[in-house]
Amino acid sequence: MESLRQFPIDSNTYVVLVSRGHKQDELALREVATSNAAYVGMIGSRRRVTAVLQHLAHDGLPQEAVERVRTPIGLDIGAETPEEIALSIIAEVIQARRGGSGRPMGERR
Repeated sequence: MESLRQFPIDSNTYVVLVSRGHKQDELALREVATSNAAYVGMIGSRRRVTAVLQHLAHDGLPQEAVERVRTPIGLDIGAETPEEIALSIIAEVIQARRGGSGRPMGERR
């Protein structure tokens, strides 16, 4: 977590937490949820994500910081493989950054 604390997070920073353990996610979220990051998202099962967010709220993290964490992350494109899931997450980050609608390009007419 020390390297995360030293990383300059500002309004041009998009944070995606993808780890194998909810403890790591919880520690990282404590550092970034109240930051100025433009996007904070966390991957995980509904059960794991709920537990992490409840712990943070119980430990006094401001409610608005807990509510800003996006979960589940990724656009609903029917992703199944790790590569497809990664693509759906990056697509959501781009959507957040650029303000896209997420609709198919053919519907823009």
